[in-house]
Amino acid sequence: MGLLAEVAGPLGDFASNASLPVLVMTSVASFLAIAVVLNVLQQLLLKKPNEPPVVFHWFPIIGSTITYGMDPYKFFFANKAKVRKIHSC
Repeated sequence: MGLLAEVAGPLGDFASNASLPVLVMTSVASFLAIAVVLNVLQQLLLKKPNEPPVVFHWFPIIGSTITYGMDPYKFFFANKAKVRKIHSC
């Protein structure tokens, strides 16, 4: 049996036996997990040397808004130090 058949069997059983709210919450959680993984991989693997550096963040769209909002000066100075460290190597 292939990988798809191994996954599709239990997934089909879960989908047929679970209630609608459980299916919706599982779908939302899966979507968020996949979005975070793809966002992190994109930041780590697909760096563009001709563009300015991007501040690492876990969640797409939200980015570093929360850490910036808590203490903007600390955020700016910490990331400025990281950029200097990267460009001085």
